[in-house]
Amino acid sequence: MLVSMLEEPEGKIVEDSLDASDRDAFLALREYGMITAAQDAPWILCPWCGEHDIEPRRTGKTLQGLCPECGHVPITNASLKAWSADPKWLLDQLRLAFGIASRQISEELVPGTLWKVGDLRQNRKVRRILFARRLSDHATNQAFRAALVEKVERDTAVIVGTTSKSVALVNDLSSPYVHLAEIVHLRSGKLELDKNQWDWCLKPTHLRGHDASTVFFENFRLAVLDGEEYEFSVHQGAVFSYLHAARGGKCHKDSIMEDIDSSQKNPVEIFRHNPRQMEGFQRTVEWNDFGFYWLKR
Repeated sequence: MLVSMLEEPEGKIVEDSLDASDRDAFLALREYGMITAAQDAPWILCPWCGEHDIEPRRTGKTLQGLCPECGHVPITNASLKAWSADPKWLLDQLRLAFGIASRQISEELVPGTLWKVGDLRQNRKVRRILFARRLSDHATNQAFRAALVEKVERDTAVIVGTTSKSVALVNDLSSPYVHLAEIVHLRSGKLELDKNQWDWCLKPTHLRGHDASTVFFENFRLAVLDGEEYEFSVHQGAVFSYLHAARGGKCHKDSIMEDIDSSQKNPVEIFRHNPRQMEGFQRTVEWNDFGFYWLKR
């Protein structure tokens, strides 16, 4: 949820519009201070039919909206309260996660798009940690590239981003680009650095592997199907990685679950609680009644 809020142009969510499956994540973001109150939503989805956007209007003490299907519909103040991601919180947490000296101050290099998190000194080498977002937009990407040339010394940067690598247009850059959800993980309200991903970032350009699949990206935590993106957890990505390694062969559920160290009885159990992730799983994986799973061709 945090990545989506940072990546989307509006980047706002309204608590009352959330599905039950997203509410726990929202409450955690709010509790840890990762999101802040934003300007009230100018339009909301009709609470009666859930089909049309309506504009809230106040008449005296009554707040309502006009839906083309339902007519005048009462609206609560809570349904307008919007929240947005707090880049300052993220930059502070990234400095802590990377172990960057607290005296350093993050700097915005491109308004709303690119920040210098800080400079990390390791032995005699200094690496500049950058945070970028919304790179799939052409104009934003051009401004991002111009800033790299003008403000960042060549081959010193590590770019952490919220845009999926498949659409971020960064494959030609010599600096490593790693997705935010891969390089850090949320633990008790703080971000912790993923050592394996950091080690990958430190490798020379020619030793850093590229995407292993035309469908899966970001260590199998992202699937792109007919232009539609599906995001998955680390454990879910591990299922896809196991099946991909089989090169179309059938894999038994017990072997899969043992390999990814899961207590669930089969891969479906890992996906079924999130409708969106289950949809992505069904579009990419087949299985039978004998407990065998394989990737669709």
